[in-house]
Amino acid sequence: MKSFDELLADLLSAVLAKTPFTNLNPGAALRGILEALASGLAGLYQLVRTVSGALFIQTAAGTWLDLKAREVGVRRLIAKQAQIRLTFGRSTPATQDTLIPAGTIVRSKKDAAGRSTRFLTDNDVTLQTGQSATYVTATAEAAGAAGNVGPATVTLIVTPISGIESVTNLDREGIPYLAQEGADAESDRAFRERAIGKWDTLGVGGTRGAYHAWAMSVPGVQAAMVLDDAPYGPGTVGVVVLGTNGAPTSQLLDDVKAYIRPRQPLTAQLVVSSATITPVALALTVWRLATADAATVDAAVRLALQGYSDGLQLGEGLIRARLVAAVMAVDGAYNVTVDAPTADVAATPAEYLDVDAQAATLVHRVKGRTYQDRVQAPAGEVVPVIEPIDKTVWDF
Repeated sequence: MKSFDELLADLLSAVLAKTPFTNLNPGAALRGILEALASGLAGLYQLVRTVSGALFIQTAAGTWLDLKAREVGVRRLIAKQAQIRLTFGRSTPATQDTLIPAGTIVRSKKDAAGRSTRFLTDNDVTLQTGQSATYVTATAEAAGAAGNVGPATVTLIVTPISGIESVTNLDREGIPYLAQEGADAESDRAFRERAIGKWDTLGVGGTRGAYHAWAMSVPGVQAAMVLDDAPYGPGTVGVVVLGTNGAPTSQLLDDVKAYIRPRQPLTAQLVVSSATITPVALALTVWRLATADAATVDAAVRLALQGYSDGLQLGEGLIRARLVAAVMAVDGAYNVTVDAPTADVAATPAEYLDVDAQAATLVHRVKGRTYQDRVQAPAGEVVPVIEPIDKTVWDF
């Protein structure tokens, strides 16, 4: 494949070698004709690149990937709406029955990006006389993972109801507030892997790849790990599931069981379980160049950490060296040390390390000449570095 510049250079060289024309400077009539030809050829090259890439599942993308995957009977998973359990209440017992009709609209508080999610109640529910709280499920207005809101964040009643003072989403009596995970439309990468995995499901033996492909075909499943070494005794297969909101809901686990059981070998005993979610706190000291802006570097470092966190797979451990590599790729970063965790963190096959990059503790240091080193306190004030500094060494 050649670019426009490469094609134009080839045409100019051919004209100089095979014709008496010598005025091929920009603005010359002949050069304009050659540039038009090069532009057309570049378009053909791009068409060939697009069409050739669309011929294979491994390289197709977007609509082309949808068409290729249909050839093996696989369709892209569409976005899924989240469902939550709400508690409507008042500060004193109700003096009369109060109807909360289906379709009552509530919404969450705005997040750091200024976004909120609206939910509509699924059924009519009545706050009866003498009660101060009642419960009902609600479904997100829009499909997507954004509906997986945090606890106690849905607190605003959009549809006013006389006699109802508050709403919230909290676990109660051991029942999680999140009833069903929301999920975004399947990405090209996940869709491609699932389409390729289709071949593993065509046999009759129920391979590891087949169980993985089946589990990943259920909307709301973020990742799955197959334990095929008889983890629960002879003839057993374990499927560990990670949901789009972390630990899967009981509904999602039931959905995975319901999808796999009609497809698995009759002789296998299936056990579907939740992944173990292990929070991992990060603390780093970041040296930035004196010319770099503190807020810009801080945001970029957290974005780099988030990228590393998002890339962690179910059963994958945390490698401190990779954290360092991710931060060192940030423009303006001079050096970094990982203060926590103090060692690499291993993970079992059924464990997912939940690394909250936005909550990471970052200590910023400015790196100019070494006698200019200083540490920046969290509140923004600058205090001297306590350790001795070699004033004879220059860092740049």
